[in-house]
Amino acid sequence: MRNRWALMAAVLLIARAVPAEDGRFEKTLPFPRGTEAKLDWTYDKVTIRSVEVRNYPDREDIEKARDKDHDDHSWLWWEFHADNRGSREAKVKLWVEILDAKGNVVKASDRSGSVDAGKIDDSIRVSTRLRTLDIADAPKVRIKAEILPK
Repeated sequence: MRNRWALMAAVLLIARAVPAEDGRFEKTLPFPRGTEAKLDWTYDKVTIRSVEVRNYPDREDIEKARDKDHDDHSWLWWEFHADNRGSREAKVKLWVEILDAKGNVVKASDRSGSVDAGKIDDSIRVSTRLRTLDIADAPKVRIKAEILPK
């Protein structure tokens, strides 16, 4: 019985990682601090290759927030790198959900953009503003995307 539940859980996890055929994608990953997180989501010749965090608070800002100003806020920019090898412009909708240790959403942001036809290494930024301590303590993020050819 225990093995059956483990198998069912594994199948569900695999199913969540497999992109839907309609251009919708979702992935929960460790918070990408100082590194680029590979996504490699492709639909109709449009690929969202990766995401990286810009403007992550430095150690001094985090220490100041922990010691003195618990309500200090910081801006983050989530820079998504995309390619469009098709002959038509594509619309892209992106979501970022920052999760706490229990898996609850601390902050969510989204943005729509477009990737021109034939454009390689385009970028779309999603901005979030939240408490510096929530940024420093967040173990994971959930990234979602929807790619819609125009």
